[in-house]
Amino acid sequence: MSPSKAFAPFGPDAQVQTIEQMTVDNDPARVSVYGRLDITHDRAGLENARALAALLNAVVARLELSLNFRRTPLSPRKPIP
Repeated sequence: MSPSKAFAPFGPDAQVQTIEQMTVDNDPARVSVYGRLDITHDRAGLENARALAALLNAVVARLELSLNFRRTPLSPRKPIP
C-alpha cells in the first residue's frame, strides 16, 4: 500500500490509495475501486489481502456509523472525454 495519511472513507479531502495495481479513489461522495490486485498464496498475498481488508473494513464501518446513509444507489461516474 502506498505510504500516505490514514485512509478516511468519505472524508472531506480526496485521497488515492494503491495496493499493487489496484487503486482506491476516495472523496466525500464515494469510494471507487479499480485495477488489478493479485492475492497469491504467499506472504506477499497475505499482505495484499490484509491491506484490501483494512480499506474495505474502514468503508463498511463508516457506512454503518453514518446516520445519513444514502438509501438509493449512486449513478456511475461518466467517463471524462
